[in-house]
Amino acid sequence: MEEATEEDDIDVELRLSRFEYLMERRLLLLNSVLLRQNPHNVHEWHKRVNLYEDKPTEIINTYTEAVQTVQPKLAVGKLHTLWGEFAKFYESNGQVEDARVVFERGTEVEYVKVADLAAVWCEWAKMELRQQQFEAALKLMQCATAMPKRKVAYHDDSETVQSRLHRSLKVWSMYADLEEIFGTFKTCKAVYESIIDLKICTPQVIINYGMFLEEHNYFEEAYRAYEKDIALFKWPNVYDIWNSYLSKFFARYGGTKLERTALRTVPGSVTR
Repeated sequence: MEEATEEDDIDVELRLSRFEYLMERRLLLLNSVLLRQNPHNVHEWHKRVNLYEDKPTEIINTYTEAVQTVQPKLAVGKLHTLWGEFAKFYESNGQVEDARVVFERGTEVEYVKVADLAAVWCEWAKMELRQQQFEAALKLMQCATAMPKRKVAYHDDSETVQSRLHRSLKVWSMYADLEEIFGTFKTCKAVYESIIDLKICTPQVIINYGMFLEEHNYFEEAYRAYEKDIALFKWPNVYDIWNSYLSKFFARYGGTKLERTALRTVPGSVTR
């Protein structure tokens, strides 16, 4: 048996180095193969970012390539999460202005669903809250809920998601929450009234509105809101509103004014 020469030793070391290099890059190479098979796989793009841990330049380049590559109609997974995580990466590294640029571009994407666009706006507002930019968060919600120049049906897929965003309950609900905390009684009341006027409210929204009015000692206005908005829902969805209205009304007035509630204790009755 021939003894190994120095050249043989060098060759073995090179082969081992190549093997170790391939093993270190194995997951990244596998991810590259999967993305070549389907470049619109949102989950694989997120995995690729995680593989570049502690390599900010590669992470930024990956996010940039991802949002430029994935087409909304072909996306497998939630495209809006790429924009949200991209912005959060900048935010976590103290580059808030860059995060705002990412969010702004994320709001311009032609998503398939309004809910995806709503998620981007809400994540942007949450970032502003983390930065203690409360007025900026409110302005974002004002912008997101702005009415389009012409009437657009929420479920009309021929219209852009941007033109239908003003009917998103997710956005309006966050707007109402922010107004309750940082706005005035008048501005918060206006938000709740807008939700009701758009007929996108849920029984819980009505209950929240009533509680908001009561907290500011507008008890009669709260009861009128309950009484008015009961007509928006059918049984059994209306049950929670009835329950909240009657319990609060009787707690305040006791056995008086029974004639007022009598007209409203039968679902479907006409309110006066």
